[in-house]
Amino acid sequence: MKTVKRSISRFFILLVAGILTYGCAAPPLPDLIWPIPPDEPRIKYVKQLTDTESLKEKSAATELLIGSESAEPLKKPNGVFVDSTGKVYVTDTARSEIMKLDTVSKQGAIIGSRLLSKPIGVVADDKGRVFVADSDNKKVWIFTAEGNISDEFLKPDTPFKRPSGIAIDSILKLLYVTDTYDHHIRVFDLETLKQKSIIGWRGREDGLFNYPSFLTVAPNGNIVVSDTQNGRIQIFDSEGRFLRRFGEFGDAPGMFARPKGVAVDSEGHIYVVDAAFNNVQIFDDEGRILMAFSGYGVGRGEMILPAGIAIDKDDYIYVVDSWGRRVEVFEFLGDKHKAREAAKAAKKK
Repeated sequence: MKTVKRSISRFFILLVAGILTYGCAAPPLPDLIWPIPPDEPRIKYVKQLTDTESLKEKSAATELLIGSESAEPLKKPNGVFVDSTGKVYVTDTARSEIMKLDTVSKQGAIIGSRLLSKPIGVVADDKGRVFVADSDNKKVWIFTAEGNISDEFLKPDTPFKRPSGIAIDSILKLLYVTDTYDHHIRVFDLETLKQKSIIGWRGREDGLFNYPSFLTVAPNGNIVVSDTQNGRIQIFDSEGRFLRRFGEFGDAPGMFARPKGVAVDSEGHIYVVDAAFNNVQIFDDEGRILMAFSGYGVGRGEMILPAGIAIDKDDYIYVVDSWGRRVEVFEFLGDKHKAREAAKAAKKK
């Protein structure tokens, strides 16, 4: 028996030593970029966020030995938002809560436990208030910056039927909510929280919707809406006037099968997540297809049933991979990336 125990102990020591060696010596994984050479790279895969400990540095050895049992893992993420201070908010419809990840302090927290039912869209304003569209509870919850339920609430003219996407215009102080089952967008005053107007109703004509889902406010103030069951993207000005649309059902580049999350980078490019194509297509402001990235799978940079998307002030792209139970982070290699690289090079001189 002692011999067996010594053998087990010796095996464990060798295993630990091997893991530690692997964790220290493993070469870095190759960069994932789109499009592939010889074309100029425009998108780069960075990392993934899977739980409340995702932002902390971990070696391969640490992951293999102790894992992340103390972390709160994502189960079925759906929507994502990144505020101006680097806080990432992820809705989780299976856990019925919001995961908050602070990229500055590297800390994670949970918001809305035992209160939310099926949170879809999430957004935070300049005051730190967090607005969550809860589709099953048919309301938009408001939480304080500390994650506590607020005594404030949205005041819709009539009850929501199925709130889903949510976005804020911080300059005009407006909040937009897609009411999917009512086929329109409700516009609220961010100060009074009272409803001001409605954009659209059910239909296929310009400016009308068929089960709209996600939406975003572009840097120029335009409202970009994923008109999911019409298989297109629609763009409105800040007054809610229809400007243009692009896309249709199909399987060619620039077409859609199930458009979901939408976002706009600092250079005005429009990103559209397609839950059926398992990718993200990028368009110019006029709706012309530029490129696409990602594809079906569970590996780095791949996704299955993607949903929400958000782009932060530094042009890092956060895409929800619902089936993969994670948020994948990419980088747009545009002007802001080039400025960062130039600053790094200058420091080395």
